Amino acid sequence: MKRHIFLPLLTYPDATSEFIISNAVALAHHMQATLTVCAVEITIPNVSNALSSLIIDAAKMARDAQALSRKRASALTRLAVDEAKAASVDARTRQIKIEEPFVVEALAQAARAYDLVLLESTGISRPVVEAVLFGSGRPLILYPSAPFGGRMDHVAIAWDGGRAAARAAHDASIFLEKASKVCVLSVIDEKPMADETADDLVENLLKSGVPAETTRVRAHGEPVGEVLQSKAFEVRADLLVMGGFGHSRLREFVLGGATLSILTSITLPVLLSH
Repeated sequence: MKRHIFLPLLTYPDATSEFIISNAVALAHHMQATLTVCAVEITIPNVSNALSSLIIDAAKMARDAQALSRKRASALTRLAVDEAKAASVDARTRQIKIEEPFVVEALAQAARAYDLVLLESTGISRPVVEAVLFGSGRPLILYPSAPFGGRMDHVAIAWDGGRAAARAAHDASIFLEKASKVCVLSVIDEKPMADETADDLVENLLKSGVPAETTRVRAHGEPVGEVLQSKAFEVRADLLVMGGFGHSRLREFVLGGATLSILTSITLPVLLSH
């Protein structure tokens, strides 16, 4: 079955970089998937009044911001279409016009119709990443702002024996089935059950024809997210798979330690699933 990838293109206050477009096209080519690029064009309501107009021209500022967002949306969409065409990738375009405070909810909702969401790890995209991770019901791959090849031949799975890790491993099945090597990374000084269930996971992957092995590491008090990324990089993984842990209370996310570390600092593509 053909897979469908969703790539949001942010335009305000900062724009999505060209790196994520190239990475998305490369991944879609590797997966033989369709790629839908969705430019988010922000709108700003006119809230100026007589007093504010004496200090700043709020209406002009709103018009300028909207014009900049529209210009970036057009340029990024054109770039994505051109790169997809050059790579023989089936690319489709769509646009969301919405007031800036509602962007995150709109993207989380739009993402639900696709198999996989691609996002870039930048400060400005953090609210979008959290909204999609916890609100879309879909896995996402988070990329650093750097170029990466599309192939995901070597996959590392961050495994702690928990529900989120199990969900992420399942959502990464399309990559696991095609991988030439899978490493199940288990931090053995964090959760006792992780070591035992990691062996069970590897056994089942091997029975399914997936070349898998267990790699055990110790955190020694270091942030688990950083330890997992460091080990994944050490074993030359193209993709790190891990569960996104957190919950929302009064619309403020409380993130698990490993998830927070990944969202704060990322060194390789990470598939996150909640």
